[in-house]
Amino acid sequence: MDHLASIRTFLRVADVESFSEAARQLGLPKSLVTRRIGQLETALGTPLLVRTTRRVRLTESGALYRQRVAGLVEELDALEGNLSEDQLRLRGLLRVSSPTAFGIMALRPALDEFLQSHADLTLELVLNDQPVNPAEEGYDVVITDRAAISGQFQEEPLFRFDLILCASPGYLARRGTPQVPADLREHDCIQYLYHESGHEWRFRLGDDTVRVLVHPRLSSNSGAVMRDSALDGCGIATLPHFLVAQHLLDGTLVEVLPGYALPQPTMKAVLPRRREVVPKSRQLVEFLKGKMMNLCAARGALRVR
Repeated sequence: MDHLASIRTFLRVADVESFSEAARQLGLPKSLVTRRIGQLETALGTPLLVRTTRRVRLTESGALYRQRVAGLVEELDALEGNLSEDQLRLRGLLRVSSPTAFGIMALRPALDEFLQSHADLTLELVLNDQPVNPAEEGYDVVITDRAAISGQFQEEPLFRFDLILCASPGYLARRGTPQVPADLREHDCIQYLYHESGHEWRFRLGDDTVRVLVHPRLSSNSGAVMRDSALDGCGIATLPHFLVAQHLLDGTLVEVLPGYALPQPTMKAVLPRRREVVPKSRQLVEFLKGKMMNLCAARGALRVR
C-alpha cells in the first residue's frame, strides 16, 4: 500500500464528503478510492468513514486522524515545493563567449531577460571574435557560427541567419557594380578571416551553386571592422544581415548581387560533452532557443525571402 497516497485520498474524501466526487477530483477510479480507504482503515485498525444514504461522514477516530495528518501533509507539500524550487534555482557563475557584434546586437537583450529570472545567477559575457575552445578557456557556453573544434563538444543549433554581399554607394560609383559573381574577381573584397572555404565565395542561384575565387584586400575576424571598412568604401563585404540591416535601410550600404543567395550559417551553442553539462548551461541554451529567433528577427538577422 502507498500509505501517503491513501492518506491524501482519505483527506480528499473527508473534504468533499463523497467517494464519487473525490474520485472525480483526483482523476481516479472510484473503486481505487474505496480500496485505498479500506487499506488505510485496515492498517490503522479502526474505521475512519461511515457511509450514509446522502453523504460520507467521519467517525470519531476519523475526525481525530484527519486533524493530525492534514497539517503533516501540508508541511510535506510545502517542503517538496521548496526543494523543487531550490533545484530549479540557478546559482553561481555562468561564463559565456559570443562573437562581438552578435553579442552586442542580439544576445545581450536575451541574457538580460534570463538574468532577471534567476536572481542568484552571475553571468560573465566575453565578446570574442577569435576561435574559442570552451574546455581550455573555461567557458560554460560558447555562442558561435563556426564548426566545432572537435568531437569532445556538443552543438545545439539556435537559428540560421542571412549573409549579405554589400558595399558603399561611393565604392560602387568608383568601381562599378558587379552583375554576376565572376565580376568579383575584379573588385576589392572584404572577407571574414576564418572563412571556411578559404577565398572561394559560394552563391546559390536556383538549384545551382556558383563558385568564385576572390582576392581579399582586407580580412578580419571582426564583423564590426568589416562593416566599417565597407562603409568607408574599401570594398565589397560579406556580412550578417543583422549587422548591416540599418545601413541598408538608410542607404549607406547597398546590397550587391541580390539575385544570388549566400549560404545561411547556423548560430549555435557549443557545450562540453552531455554528461558534463551543468543545469544552468542547459537552461540557458533552452532559453536562447526560444528567444533568439524573435530577437534576431526584430533586429534584422533574418529576412523573409
